Amino acid sequence: MRRLSAIEAVHFLASEKPASATMSSPSAIQHPSAHLQHQTYADEISLFDLWDILVRYRWRLLAVWALVVLAAAAYLAVAQPVFESRSVVRVGRVEGEFIVQPAILALELKERYEVGEKGRERPFMKSVKVEDTDAIVLQAEAHSAEEAQSFLLEAVSEVLEQQLLQYNDARSLRERALADLEAEIELLNGQAQQLAEVAENANVDEAVRALIVLQRSTLQADLPALHEKKLELQRALSRIQTYPTQVIREPTLPEHASSPRKALTLGLALVLGGMLGCLAAFLSEFLHQAKNRHRQSA
Repeated sequence: MRRLSAIEAVHFLASEKPASATMSSPSAIQHPSAHLQHQTYADEISLFDLWDILVRYRWRLLAVWALVVLAAAAYLAVAQPVFESRSVVRVGRVEGEFIVQPAILALELKERYEVGEKGRERPFMKSVKVEDTDAIVLQAEAHSAEEAQSFLLEAVSEVLEQQLLQYNDARSLRERALADLEAEIELLNGQAQQLAEVAENANVDEAVRALIVLQRSTLQADLPALHEKKLELQRALSRIQTYPTQVIREPTLPEHASSPRKALTLGLALVLGGMLGCLAAFLSEFLHQAKNRHRQSA
C-alpha cells in the first residue's frame, strides 16, 4: 500500500468531516422524550371537551340543579322561622362591690333556664354570657318576634326583682350603720357640751374640773374619726358606688328571622345544585365511555 501525500491526506479528512458532522447533528437524532410528550398531549382533556360534555348533558345538569333549588325552596316553605330577642343587664353594686358576682348570676340563670339542654321547646333562653365584667347578655328564641321579646321581658323582670331585693337589703344595712354612726356622733357632741357646761360651773372643785376637761378632750378626740367614717359611708352610698341592677338594653323586637336564612339557603342551593349538576353530567359521560369501551372489547 502506498503512502498518502500531505495534500491527499487533507482532502481525505475534509471529505470525511461532513459525514461525521451529519451523524452527530441534533436534528438528525430524534429525542426520545418528544414521543412521550406528544402522547401526553394526546391524553389530556381540554376545556372545550369539558364544555362539550356539559352541553351534551345540559338537560340532565339543569334537572339536577332545579331539583336542589326546589328542595331548598320546599325546606324554606315548611321550616318554622326562629326569632331572637337580645337584652343586656348591668349588675348592681353596693359600696363598689357587686350585689352578686356576674359570673355567679350568669351560672344561676343558665341552670334556671336549662341553657344548652337538648329537647327544649321554644320559647327558651338561648344563651347567657358575661360581657365587660359587669354586664350580662341574654338571648331568647321563639317562633315569633313578639313571643321572643315577651319571654325575655319576663326573664329580665324576674332578674331585676330578685336583684332589687338583695340590693335593698344590702343598702339598708349600710344606711342603718350610717344612722347609728350619726346618732353616736350626736351623743358624743351632747356629752361634750354637758361636760363643758359642768366645767364652767364655779362650784366645781379644781380636781373635778380637770377630770371633766380630760373626759371632754377624749370625746372630742374621737369625733374626727367618727366624722371620717361617716363621710366614707356617705360616699359609698352615693350613686357612683351604689346602684341597683338595671337594664342597659331592653329586650329587642326582632324584625327578621334568625333562621332559616332565606338568601343564604337559596344561594347555597344554587351553588350546590350547579356542582351536583356538573358532577351528574361528567358521571353520565364516564358511564357512556365505559359502555362503549366494553362493546368494542367484546
